[in-house]
Amino acid sequence: MALNASVAHPDISLDVNSLQSTLSDLQNRSDFSEISADLSNLDATINNVLNLLESARGKGYKYQADMEDIAYSAVDRWQTVRDQVEKAIPQQIRTAQARLNALNPYIQRLNANIRNASVATASLKAAQDQANQISWDLQQAENSLEANYNEIENDIRQLNARLTTIHWALDQLTEARFKLENGEDLVMAVPNRWDKEGKEDPEGVLYLTNQRLIFERKEKVATKKVLFVTTSSELVQEVLFSQPLSTVASIKAQSKGLFGHQDFIEAQFSDSKLGTLSLHINGQDSKHWVTLIERAKSGQIEDERTSGSGISFSDLTGPLTNGDLMAIQAEFNEIQDEMMLKDVQADLAELENEVNTLARDLAELRARGYAVEKSLEADIQVLTAQWQHVKARAEATVELQLKNLNQHMTSLKDGLARLMGMSSNLTAARPQYVSLKSAIASAEAQAEAAEDTVLDMYDEYADEVEALSTHFEWVTWMLDAISTASFRLLATESGVAATEAVWLRPGLEPENGILYLTDQRLLWEDRVGEYELKIAVPLQQITDARETSDETAEFDEIAISFDGSADVPVDTAQFQLALPVADDWLQMIGRARAGDYTGDRAVQLDEAELERVRNAPEQCSNCGAAFTAPVLRGQAEITCEYCGVVERI
Repeated sequence: MALNASVAHPDISLDVNSLQSTLSDLQNRSDFSEISADLSNLDATINNVLNLLESARGKGYKYQADMEDIAYSAVDRWQTVRDQVEKAIPQQIRTAQARLNALNPYIQRLNANIRNASVATASLKAAQDQANQISWDLQQAENSLEANYNEIENDIRQLNARLTTIHWALDQLTEARFKLENGEDLVMAVPNRWDKEGKEDPEGVLYLTNQRLIFERKEKVATKKVLFVTTSSELVQEVLFSQPLSTVASIKAQSKGLFGHQDFIEAQFSDSKLGTLSLHINGQDSKHWVTLIERAKSGQIEDERTSGSGISFSDLTGPLTNGDLMAIQAEFNEIQDEMMLKDVQADLAELENEVNTLARDLAELRARGYAVEKSLEADIQVLTAQWQHVKARAEATVELQLKNLNQHMTSLKDGLARLMGMSSNLTAARPQYVSLKSAIASAEAQAEAAEDTVLDMYDEYADEVEALSTHFEWVTWMLDAISTASFRLLATESGVAATEAVWLRPGLEPENGILYLTDQRLLWEDRVGEYELKIAVPLQQITDARETSDETAEFDEIAISFDGSADVPVDTAQFQLALPVADDWLQMIGRARAGDYTGDRAVQLDEAELERVRNAPEQCSNCGAAFTAPVLRGQAEITCEYCGVVERI
C-alpha cells in the first residue's frame, strides 16, 4: 500500500497526506500489537498487586478482607480470558491483512492519476472511504478483544490503588513515634493538617486504628531564616492528640476551598480540652474517612478483618524454578530506573526544552502573519522568568526523594544476593523469593509516591506551558491551511482560528471544507477537488451566531446569520464542526465582532513587570510553605494554600 504522496497535485496534497497517515495507522494496528502489549502489562500488574497484597498482610495489615476475594477472582478469570484473547488475535490479524490487501487496487488507481487533481478526485474519495471503513472495523475488533478483559483490568487497577495507599500508611506507622497497644491494629492513615485557624497549623499524619484516632505532627520547620528564606530546618515529630474512639462524640465531612475541592472532617470530642477539631485531609475522601471512623467506633470494622494469613503467591505460581530467579533478576534491573526517578527527571528535561522553545515558536508564528493575542509574548516571558525557581525546587525534591529510595534499593540488592546464593536449593529459597518479590512491589509503590511528590512541585507550571504549546500547534495548523487556501488575507488582516467544518446546505448535499475566522472576516472554503472560497463576510455583516446541536449530538453544530448586505447565498449558514469547539468559536466570533482582536495586536511586556515576577516570593513568610503555582501576568498577590496568609508581589 505504497501511496506516492510526494508527487500529489497541490490541490489534493492535504487529503493525500491525510490518507497516507490513515494507511500508516492501519498498518501499525493490523498486527494487534497493542492488544498483545495489554496482555503483558496486565500480567505484570496482576503479579505486582499480588505481591503488594502479600506484603501488606506480611507487615500486619488486617483489614479490607475483600481484597483477597477480588485478587483470587481476577486471577481465576484472567487465566481463562487471556487464553481466549491470545487465540483470537491471529484470526483478527488475518482478517485485517486481507482487508488491507483489498485496499491495494484503490491505492494503485490513485497513484496512476495522483498528479492530476481533477482525475484523481474520484479515486481519492474511493480510497478514503475504504480506508475509513477498515479503520472503523479494526476499531470494532480491538474493542471486542478489549471487552474480554476490561472488567478484570479495572478491578486490578482499583485494587492496586487501595494497596498503594495501605503501604503508605504502613510505612508512616513504621516511622511513627508511638506504638500500637496490644490488640490494636491500623485501619488507615492520611496526610493531615490540624486547622486551628491560626498561624501555626501543624501538619502531619492522622491515624485511625480499631481503638484510637491519633494525630502525629510530622513536618520540617525552619530553625533559621534569612530575609524570609529558610536556611536551616529540622523534622518535628510528636503526637498532638491520641483519643479513644469512644470519646468521638460526632464526626462529619466538609468540603471547603474556593471550588469545594478541599476535604475536611470535623470531629467533636467529649474531652473538653479538644472540643471540636477541623482536620484537613489530603489525597483521600473525607466522606470515606467519616465512614471508616464510624465503623471503627461501632466495631463493624471487624467484619472486614481477614481471617487467614493472606494471599499466598506460591498458591498461584507453583514451585519455584530457575526461570523465576531469572525473572526476578530482570524485575530488579527494571526497578532500578524507577528508583532513580528517571522518568520524572526526563519529564523535567523535556519541560525545560519546551519552555526554551516557546519564544522561538511564537516568533515563527508572528513571522508567518499571526498578529493577534498581544499577551502571548508577555505570557512566555513570565513563564520563562519563573523556570529557574521551579526547576531548582523540583530538583531539590528529587534529590531528597532519591536519598530515601536509595536506602530501599540497598536492601533490595542484599535480598537479591541472598536469594541467588540459595539457587542450588530452590525449595529452601522460596521464602526468600517471596519476601524479595514483596519488597520489590513495596519499593515500586514507594517510587510511585516519590514521583507524585516531585510532580507536585511543578505540575501546575507544566500545565501552563503545555496549554501554550498546544495553542501554538492549533495556530500553526490554521496558518498552514491559510497558506494553501484559494484566497489571500488582506494586508492588515490576521487569522484568528480555523477548523474543518461541513457546510450543511438546506436541500443540497453537505460540503466539506474549512471555516476561517480573522480579525476582519468570516470565511468558508470548499476543500473538495478544486478549492473554492464560497463565503467571505465582513464581521459587521454578521447578525447572530449560536449553537444548534444538543448534548446528545455526535458533532457540534453552529449557525451564523448575516444581514441583507452580505454577499452569500443564504441568510443563515449552518456548519458541522469536526471538533467539539462550538463554545470556543461562538466566543471568538463575539470577540471579533466587538473589535477585540483589532485592538489585540502584539506588544512587548514592560521590563518592570517582568522583574516583579522574577522577584516574586517563593515561600510563605508565615509558615514557610513553598509556593508551587505559577505566577500569572498581572497577578498582584499570592495566597498560601496552607495557612491562608496573603503575600504581596
